[in-house]
Amino acid sequence: MNRVLFQFGLSVFLAISAPAQSPARALGDAFADVYEKTAPSVVVLEVVRREEGEPSGMFAWELLFPDRSRRSPEQTEESEASGFIIREDGYILTNAHVIAGADAEDGVIARRQNGSRLPLKIVGIDDKTDLAVLKADVEGLPAVEWGDSSLVRVGEFVCGIGAPFELDYTLTVGVLSAKGRSNLTSTVYEDYLQTDAAINPGNSGGPLCDIDGRVVGVNTLINGLSRGLSFAIPSNLARTVSAELIAHGRVARPWLGIRIETLSQNPALQKIMGRDNGVLVRSIEEDAPASRSVLQPADVIVEVDGQPVLTARELQQMILGKKIGQEVRLRVWRRGVRDGAYETVSVTTEELPSSPAVATASSPTAPFRPPPPNGKGERDQLGVLGLGLQNLPDAVAKALGLATNGVIVTNVEQGSPAELAGLQRRDVVTAIGSYPVEDKESFLAALASLEADEAAVLLVERQGKKTYAILKE
Repeated sequence: MNRVLFQFGLSVFLAISAPAQSPARALGDAFADVYEKTAPSVVVLEVVRREEGEPSGMFAWELLFPDRSRRSPEQTEESEASGFIIREDGYILTNAHVIAGADAEDGVIARRQNGSRLPLKIVGIDDKTDLAVLKADVEGLPAVEWGDSSLVRVGEFVCGIGAPFELDYTLTVGVLSAKGRSNLTSTVYEDYLQTDAAINPGNSGGPLCDIDGRVVGVNTLINGLSRGLSFAIPSNLARTVSAELIAHGRVARPWLGIRIETLSQNPALQKIMGRDNGVLVRSIEEDAPASRSVLQPADVIVEVDGQPVLTARELQQMILGKKIGQEVRLRVWRRGVRDGAYETVSVTTEELPSSPAVATASSPTAPFRPPPPNGKGERDQLGVLGLGLQNLPDAVAKALGLATNGVIVTNVEQGSPAELAGLQRRDVVTAIGSYPVEDKESFLAALASLEADEAAVLLVERQGKKTYAILKE
């Protein structure tokens, strides 16, 4: 018993008398641990392109390509970037722009920290998130540990590992300075993590790690050199996309087929719609899931399956979280001529096609002068608007697949209110607010019901696409 007490007392004494580790030393050790844990899973990608030119999908911001390139007599282009091993059986994740234009046979080589070189094959590319998966024919590779990007907090330390300026296996440290950054590039699906860690050309596709060495992001783009801002794709998105690419070689996404806008970001539309928040449906694509529902352009979506939605980004993320073929219940606010009412609209998602149709409106080219009064109320009113209309026969409406007859636009004067509203010849107006338009008489009656200075929200069919126009004298 005495011996046991002696040993216990000695251990307590040694613990008390041992010099405490300084916070700076502990932090330095933590960074070193991140490097030692993650670096073996990072690869330097040597990419060979047979043709000159910029990588596809070049953003307004700078992709993390190195400034230097080497040209051979055959006019090949070689560049270095980064990637990391996500599965022991040879799967490697990087950015899509890193391998854009790579030679199909031997265009990508992975160089590991131990000096070994692995030829890679392209498994799948997803341009919409700027992610790509490559495969080495080898087993037993050290894979990274994934972290949960939804749990990482602004202010936490993060580390980047990659090959900036062809300086292989460089560790940089900073803090996570923001989350949920969007509208930075032409990429459709954005939800970037922002960091002040030094991320430079050559870091593309490399991991952004938390203080425990878990990957929370994929380094992707910078806001210019030496500006202290860089951005990474969140790990949760990267894991989902990479799993789809490995399983199917592509990513299948649910789609409603609507073009949308955040109402709170457009004060002019707020005033016209008489509403401050929600997601405005700008148009509905031809032969899209929404076109087979009762959803209309100018509807304002406020809930998705009972969950409130305030921004277009939130709505997009909610729909992406649904399954293909799943029924989605949208609560919408629909503007009438003077007021609005709430409705519930059901839309069944379908798979996003590779190239949804896009329609554009013309712009005014010359000043408009209304015709002189002619004693005809209809002509006066339409003349001031610079708009020519014609009743749509039943046979033509049926051929166009319209539920109602509507009126067809036969003329739009240059610089007129009608052209400023974006109306075009052969547009078919089917409603004003919630009032159906079956002929010119009902069109004019709906206009007459407007209060003074109130804009008319016209529902329009244009070459199979549903949209709206805001007409104001």
